[in-house]
Amino acid sequence: RVRTLRGDLVVCHRLGRAMRYAAGVFVVLHALVHAMYAGQALRWFELREGMAWPLGARLLSSVSDNNLRVFAAITIGIASVTLVAGGVGIFLDATWGGGVTVAAAIVLSLLHLLLWDGDLGTSPDQGLYGVIINLVIVAWVVGR
Repeated sequence: RVRTLRGDLVVCHRLGRAMRYAAGVFVVLHALVHAMYAGQALRWFELREGMAWPLGARLLSSVSDNNLRVFAAITIGIASVTLVAGGVGIFLDATWGGGVTVAAAIVLSLLHLLLWDGDLGTSPDQGLYGVIINLVIVAWVVGR
C-alpha cells in the first residue's frame, strides 16, 4: 500500500512539474506577443495594415505622437521583458516567479488600457485579448 501511495505521489509530482513547465513557456510566449506592440509603437512594422496604435490614445490625448510612441515602446518593452523573467521564474519554480509574473501582467494590462483609443471595434488590435489572457494568468498564479 505504501508503494502505491508513493507511486501516486510521484505521478502527481511529475504532472505538476509538466504543468509548471508548460505555464512558464506559455507566459514567455505571451510576453513576446506583448513585446510586438513595442515594435508597432516604434513603427518597425505594423501588427495589422494601417494600424496606427498607440496614436489616438484617449487618456493621453495631450501627449504628442512622437512622445506617445516612445512612451508606449519603453513601457511595453520593459513590462514585456519583466513578464519573460516571470515566465522563466515559473518554469524554474523560483519563489519570485509568480510575483514577478503577476506584477508584469497587471502593468501590461494597465498600459494597454491607458493606450487604448476608446474604440470597441478596434480593441482586439490594441491588446484586448492580451489583457484577458493576463487576467487568466494572474488568476492562475494567485490560485496556485
